[in-house]
Amino acid sequence: MKRTVVFVLSAATFVLALTISGEMTFDRTRLGLNERNSMTVVSLERLTSTWEVGAPSLPIAIAQFVVPPDMRVIGLTVQELESDTLGTYNVYPVQPAMTVSDAESPGYVPPDAKYYEQPYPGSVVTTGHQGSMFGYNIASVFVAPVQYHGADRSLVFHPRIRFALELEPFDLGYLHPGNRNAEARRRIENLLSRLVMNPADLSRWAP
Repeated sequence: MKRTVVFVLSAATFVLALTISGEMTFDRTRLGLNERNSMTVVSLERLTSTWEVGAPSLPIAIAQFVVPPDMRVIGLTVQELESDTLGTYNVYPVQPAMTVSDAESPGYVPPDAKYYEQPYPGSVVTTGHQGSMFGYNIASVFVAPVQYHGADRSLVFHPRIRFALELEPFDLGYLHPGNRNAEARRRIENLLSRLVMNPADLSRWAP
């Protein structure tokens, strides 16, 4: 899927810390508001959905970054946020996942009050998985372009979100890859360049 994404990267060292800033934009015209069982199903292109059963089903973007070896994400902040209130809706809740082996449907799960009585997701950006991919240190961020305020049923769209990751040195225990020739390294970096938001940093932060 080709997302409408604008990325800005900045990095600065303060003693031993590192800050990486990223920006994502989302197109309001691609937001889907469809009806199911007298409720509203919210979608945005091919983004994944929130996954907590009973919570409002809303689109979530996953942003991935290559970060320096032996550094971990310790903080995540929103630097700039644009917001538009779209109106009031009764948003459809996340349902249990089904597999081919399931003999029957688990049945409809109604909205869970613990998710609907406060803004959801509670944070526009949250840290995701951090791990090794071909020896490169890859950090993920979950970005919520839509939030739902169940108390007044208002749906809020964020067309532009700028955020910053804070990192610190840490021994992650990754296995160091063996020696690679230039062609093997080029193939790996070409693959990763389609996944991360800061492909220009792949070479300098290679394992």
